[in-house]
Amino acid sequence: MKALIAGLAVALLVTPALAQGHQRGAGKAEQGEKAAQQKKKAEEIDKAYRAGLDRIPDANVKQDPWAGVRGGDASKSKSK
Repeated sequence: MKALIAGLAVALLVTPALAQGHQRGAGKAEQGEKAAQQKKKAEEIDKAYRAGLDRIPDANVKQDPWAGVRGGDASKSKSK
């Protein structure tokens, strides 16, 4: 009798684990689709990042944000 009860207890404990195992096999197709979507999204992000880098101006060009306020000759008169 004890063996029967122990066997039933083990069977009841193992049943949920078996049910989870079956779901994994069915979910592989969905995981493949999600991986493909994530890869496509990563490629789009990378493309946008590279486009943003192309819009950054060259660092070699010296920009003077106050040029319009001082005028064009103000910097030349200070250097004399």
